[in-house]
Amino acid sequence: MEREAMITDFGFAGDFPSRTFSLEANGLPIRVTETPPMDASERQRLAEAYRKLPDYCHIYDPACMHLHSAHLGAEGEVRVTVEVGEEIRTFRVHPVRRSRDAHATGRVLAFASGTGEPRYFVVRINELPPLMVLIDAPETDRPLPGDPAVIDAGSFLTDATGASDQTPHFQRALSAANGSGKTLCVHPGTYSISQLHVQNGRDFRLYLAPGCLLKVKPSAHGENEHRHGLWLEDCEDVTVCGRGCIDHQAYEHYVLGGNDYQHGMVDYYTANDLCPWVTQSPLFITGSRRMRIEGITIRNSRNFNLNCRACDNVTIRHVKILTSPACTPEYADGINSGSCRNVLIENCLVACNDDIFAAGHYLATYDRRAARNHVVRGVLGWSLRGSGARLGFFASFDQGDYTFEGCDFVAMTYTSLLIHALRPGADGQPSRYDTIRAADCTFEAPLAQALLSVEKASIQSLELIDVAIDGPPHPIAALVVEGDPAAPIGRLLLENVTLNGRHLTDLGQIPSKIGDVTQVIVR
Repeated sequence: MEREAMITDFGFAGDFPSRTFSLEANGLPIRVTETPPMDASERQRLAEAYRKLPDYCHIYDPACMHLHSAHLGAEGEVRVTVEVGEEIRTFRVHPVRRSRDAHATGRVLAFASGTGEPRYFVVRINELPPLMVLIDAPETDRPLPGDPAVIDAGSFLTDATGASDQTPHFQRALSAANGSGKTLCVHPGTYSISQLHVQNGRDFRLYLAPGCLLKVKPSAHGENEHRHGLWLEDCEDVTVCGRGCIDHQAYEHYVLGGNDYQHGMVDYYTANDLCPWVTQSPLFITGSRRMRIEGITIRNSRNFNLNCRACDNVTIRHVKILTSPACTPEYADGINSGSCRNVLIENCLVACNDDIFAAGHYLATYDRRAARNHVVRGVLGWSLRGSGARLGFFASFDQGDYTFEGCDFVAMTYTSLLIHALRPGADGQPSRYDTIRAADCTFEAPLAQALLSVEKASIQSLELIDVAIDGPPHPIAALVVEGDPAAPIGRLLLENVTLNGRHLTDLGQIPSKIGDVTQVIVR
């Protein structure tokens, strides 16, 4: 007999309660909140405003302008019941293969979580907004009061209500932790910050307790100040963990504050003093080594959510990203990597407004070296724009291996994997990918423009193994694999690939365009 889960509510007391959903886990009520708070008329108004922006900003489903979420901790299987204010006509629990016994009766949807990792779900009911159900393991390494290996951030901070800026107090606390080998423990509460910047940090752990909410100050109207949330620069052996949250307050900054997203940008490849690094991110990691990000939530991001540049040996586990279209109209990739090496992304939820995972050289001024060895495993990604993964954007160095294992990508409107051509290196020779592999992955994208898109890239081996593409996709969506004429793709392997449940045995079964590929294997 399976052990019934003990339930802990990891929600934030000050968040706006959902007006659409109520949820119970094993019969215990769990808070459901809206990020950001929006009624149906506001969702529609903002979707109409987006129609004045470039067409890639358009949102085909205004209900998805914002997200609802419930976050809890449990050990065993969880029986989830969701109640809404109308008869349930249609529903889907993503990923279908990880939920169990999903069924609806009247106004109530029920399903079981299973016990395997990850236990994150996207629930769609009728035409209602998306509901993110986030089930984490209970915390087993929570710092204990009085432990000599723990530094209490409360001894530095002066306000846990969000009323006053705590940036200088946090900076002193982080300085005390730096090099100590200890854990800086931030207790539950709401903390207003502008930007926390750790340079040359070494050998410490930042723990954000359940109920700890860091809120990055939005700019006053027209001020449009560039702010990351937490910026770790040239650090080593640093961990950021816990069930707390960094809220970048993009909705407050752009929509309510009326600040200009473009922020002085000449173009997307040119930095300036107003907009260094081009993007501003809630969690920004640059030039760092042996970094671990575990358990935290990142939400309401102004641009890229979790952004790593020129880093080595980065592990990202059980991170939850919640940035809906309402938060920012453009360039809100989930997890972004540039010039990084040995990156593991495992068992995360990424709900964002652009590519779920992206890697490349988004700014040549900073991304000045080859990338290597990215593994993305057990990720549930949801996005109404972009692709499941976008690789190689504007890169002029070799990109190494990219492996996607056991991932489920939902709702993209462009394609499953978008693989860009790489620019020639300094020697004039084509830059190259090694092996790009998707194994045991699903792509559920009914409005996708392409099944797969490879844009004249040089790749040693491109492999799709046990991959399901469901939707059905756009009727003209094609599988496009075009190699670099000067350095063709060595091998294209499609093994046990299904399209809407139909096993693909011959490329003649689907619209396809294959060029400059040395060997094609379909089986």
